[in-house]
Amino acid sequence: MFLISMIVSSFISGYLIDKVEKRIVFIWVPTIMASLLTFAFVWLNKISEVFLFSFLLGIAAGVSPAAWGAFFADHTSPEDRGRTMGISIGFSMPIAYLFFITEPFEIGGTAKAELLIIGSLYLVTLLTFFLRPQEKTQVITSSKGRRGAGFRQLFFYSIPIFLFYWVMGVLLSIVFPTVQDQVRTEIFYLIWTFPFLFGAISAGVLFDTMGRNFPTIVGLAITGVSLAVLGIFGIRLGYVCITTLAIGCSFVTVFSFIVWADLAPANARGTYYGAGTGLMASAILLGLMSAGTLFGSISASQIKSYILLSSVALFLCIPPLIITEDVLPKELIEKRRFQQYLDQARKKYVKKG
Repeated sequence: MFLISMIVSSFISGYLIDKVEKRIVFIWVPTIMASLLTFAFVWLNKISEVFLFSFLLGIAAGVSPAAWGAFFADHTSPEDRGRTMGISIGFSMPIAYLFFITEPFEIGGTAKAELLIIGSLYLVTLLTFFLRPQEKTQVITSSKGRRGAGFRQLFFYSIPIFLFYWVMGVLLSIVFPTVQDQVRTEIFYLIWTFPFLFGAISAGVLFDTMGRNFPTIVGLAITGVSLAVLGIFGIRLGYVCITTLAIGCSFVTVFSFIVWADLAPANARGTYYGAGTGLMASAILLGLMSAGTLFGSISASQIKSYILLSSVALFLCIPPLIITEDVLPKELIEKRRFQQYLDQARKKYVKKG
């Protein structure tokens, strides 16, 4: 129910966001809604109530990325989006992963305290209310930026994103629960979140200095190799593989939230982010369904076949990125490098003087 409502709400909210002037409203409302619904899980006693609140939480989860994405695209220039999104994703994703390890359907115990912490962390977003950011639209000066990307480029970027999130659905469904049966939940959380944070920040810098395609290919390769090694050698190398897997996933995750800003024209950023969020949620849902089980551990032979299949799917993401044109124009990359050269030269001669 959560993912289905998230898919529907993301498409609808993306369209509506482009029709209003105050996009900040679409950030505040789902944030408050998600926080209150997370608090509500503490007092739920019936499975019917859990499904209802999961449906409502999915609506908030679908609106929020579309609104944040449009707001992000409006307030950042293309050559700065990588670092901005890398830091944001790096620090926000641990909150999402914390929700997955709390076992929210198990009412009682430590889950109550953990859900209260998550709900409180969601409210940090409301600091934007006190900062009172001004609404503005960052318009790209080139004609290509104004009219947005063509269908070919949009299609070739959608393929790797869809396949990557399908793999993430498989990982969430069977791989991560199976690994957690062998590793303490707290240890698993640490060996995943800290490498992910490091990878997201590093990826952001690379996206601004090298373009979008090459760092994404590197991230897909790291993720694919990590899964292949995990599938061949098993859980014995779980600690090492999970660490490198987190770094690779962070690269592609940051890319998946930047690319819609690069592809969308200024008057359709909400629509693109809504469609992108729906695409990612749909892929995760298909990954969960294709695994044949929901959040459960399976035998070693089964997990090996799923991991190797996922690894192949990740490597299939690379060819579309090789043949399609990078969405970050080369002149902006050269501008960044030239600015860095000037800054280094200025610092060098200032010290000499």
